[in-house]
Amino acid sequence: MCTDLRLVRLADLHVSGRTLDFAYELGSTVQVVPRGQEWSATTTAGGAAPLTWTNGVGFVAMTAFGFDQYFVDGLNEAGLSVGTLWLPETTLPTTAPSDGAAALDFINLAGWLLGTCNTVADVKAALGTVQIWNAPVKDLWPAGRAVPPRIAPLMDWAFTEHLAIHDAHGGDLVVEFVDGGMQVHDNVVGVLTNSPVYPWHITNLRNYIGLTNVESQTYNLMGMPVTGTGNGTGLIGLPGDVTPPSRFVRATVLSQVASSATDSRDAINQAFHSLDLVSVPRHLAASGDYTQWYVARDHDNRVYYVRSYDGWTTDVHDLGGLGVANPGPQQSLPLPGR
Repeated sequence: MCTDLRLVRLADLHVSGRTLDFAYELGSTVQVVPRGQEWSATTTAGGAAPLTWTNGVGFVAMTAFGFDQYFVDGLNEAGLSVGTLWLPETTLPTTAPSDGAAALDFINLAGWLLGTCNTVADVKAALGTVQIWNAPVKDLWPAGRAVPPRIAPLMDWAFTEHLAIHDAHGGDLVVEFVDGGMQVHDNVVGVLTNSPVYPWHITNLRNYIGLTNVESQTYNLMGMPVTGTGNGTGLIGLPGDVTPPSRFVRATVLSQVASSATDSRDAINQAFHSLDLVSVPRHLAASGDYTQWYVARDHDNRVYYVRSYDGWTTDVHDLGGLGVANPGPQQSLPLPGR
C-alpha cells in the first residue's frame, strides 16, 4: 500500500509527496546518483538486447530490499520525480522479448527515466522506445550474495507496480501495465494509490461529489432543524479506512483543498501533513503493512525531503548541494534514525 499526491492547486509551486507502505522490512537507503553512471538492464535469454545507457541527468532516489542500483522513488535535477506503487493487476511478461527494441526490465524503469528524462513529455516519448518486461527477484539478485531472510520468500516474485510521475511544469502522469499493454494516463487529480487501476479510481470519485471543506448549514430533517456537531461537516462521508480506494479519495480531497502556500517550505509542510492523513501506523493492518517512510519533493528547487517511521527528524537532500550535476561516484545515505 502506498499513496502519492501532488498539491495541484498551488499554481506557482510544484510540490509532491508519497508514502511507502509495506509489510516486509525494506531496509531502504537514499542513493545520490550523479551524472555519468553507466547502466545496463537485466540480461535477457532471448534475442532482444538489454538496454544500456548513461544517465545524463543526476538524481536522488530511494531503494528497497538491499538493491542499491534499483529505485522505487526519486527526484532528478530537472525536477522530474518517479515513484513506483503496488498494483496487483500488473500483467507484464516475466520473460524477456525475443527481438525488436531494446529490452528493459521493470525494476530498472524508474532509474532509467530519472536518469534520462526532464519532463513528463520526455517520459511519454521514452516509453515508446523500449520493450518492458518483469524480471523475477531471483534473476536480479547478485550471484554469490547471501539472501537475507526478509528476501527469501520473495525470490520467485516479480514487481507488480505502476508509476506516479510529476515534473516541475505541472505535468502529472500515471503509467500502468495491464490488459496486455502499457496504459499511459494524464493524472488529472495528481493522486495515485493502489488497486484497482487508475481509471477506476477516477470513476469512483463520482461517489463523493458532495464532499467540501465548506461547513454545512442547518439542515431540515423531516421538518426539524438540525445543526452540525462541529467543524468539518462538509466532509461527512469522507472514507477513513486504509484501503487504496479510500486513501485515493482522501488524498484527492487533500490535494484540492491546499490552494495556497506562502513559499516552498510552507508547501512542503502542507504535503507532509497531507501524507499524515493517508499514512498507515504499525499494527493497524493485519497484513503487517505500515508506512515505512515518507518523501516530499520540491520540484522547483530540486530538494528531496525524507522521513522514516521511527525517525523524529526530516532529512533534507538538496540536489544542487549534493553535486548530482557533476560526474562522480554514487553515494548511499541512511534514512533518518530515532
